[in-house]
Amino acid sequence: MPSFKKAGCLAVCAMGVLAMPLRADDFEYVKVSTTLGDFVLELNKTKAPKTVENFLAYTNEGFYDGTMFHRILDGFMIQGGGMTTDYTKKPTKDPVANEADNGLTNDIGTIAMARTSDPNSATSQFFINVANNTRLNHSGKTEPGSWGYCVFGRVIEGMDTIDKMAKTPVHMDPRADGGKAAAADTPVVINKAARVEASAVEGAINAAKQKEAEMAEALKRAETDVFEKARLFVAAQGVDTSTGKFTDSKMWIVHVKAGAGDSPTPTSAVKAHYTGWLPDGKKFDSSVDRGQPFQTRVNGVIKGWQEALVSMKPGGDAWVIIPPDLAYGAAGAGGSIPPNATLVFRMQLLEVLAQ
Repeated sequence: MPSFKKAGCLAVCAMGVLAMPLRADDFEYVKVSTTLGDFVLELNKTKAPKTVENFLAYTNEGFYDGTMFHRILDGFMIQGGGMTTDYTKKPTKDPVANEADNGLTNDIGTIAMARTSDPNSATSQFFINVANNTRLNHSGKTEPGSWGYCVFGRVIEGMDTIDKMAKTPVHMDPRADGGKAAAADTPVVINKAARVEASAVEGAINAAKQKEAEMAEALKRAETDVFEKARLFVAAQGVDTSTGKFTDSKMWIVHVKAGAGDSPTPTSAVKAHYTGWLPDGKKFDSSVDRGQPFQTRVNGVIKGWQEALVSMKPGGDAWVIIPPDLAYGAAGAGGSIPPNATLVFRMQLLEVLAQ
């Protein structure tokens, strides 16, 4: 059965463009010319001010000119910004503070800072995501690996160039990161990286705005369709869905039995029964079927469950439709809950064990 404990990543963005609304004053622009073509970066100085300042300082000095993309992993990312074509590491400035908690995510086409296992070790090297790399996102500052990798911008023109880089033939070269890096057979070199005015890339900016609007509308339609499918499933179980309400977090809940007594708090221990379905009615788990109630701390489960449980009283019975960002997001859960899944639950709060 899937665990309803907290997911490692509880947020999801369809693409980087949706994570970064366009306002002219928020951004700086850099054009990068390489041996495989050009691309334009939009750098978010509002979300990642220190990181953008650091990247621009290297850019203004011409530091990146003549460096290569020394680590190319198709289906993951391409990394550069620190080595010349003879694999000499260039001397760098002091590290920049990790700003990975800025809300930007490692989606296709975004640029992020490379670093060592030390969260605050990034200097000049960067990478461009060629996949939605959820596991690289910030999720905390206490657990090893939870800091994440700081996203500070995105490619707004020239993704075809990035795709060429990702597809270029590679080999494992002992000179690149101790032989751990897949280096291009023919070095992919940055000929020139230079700041440009927004007016010089106005076409790319406008195209990005249009793409952002189209994707937002498509996502809205998709979310509406999925919710309606889920609501119809709940109604088919004999539930009066007209009394259902959306919470501020966009979760939908209908209480079919009120219960009595004190509601649990976020730190309460509770005993509950549940059954979970995908919006198409496919059941993926049920404590009822097993005849074994589920015991947990309220703050130890996914956010959608937390919100539902604190709204219930012992003996209460509710149906909820939980959006992906309050469930398992892009990670999914095991083989039964796919990435970005909206979930339907019937939840019965049997007992508050301890407040």
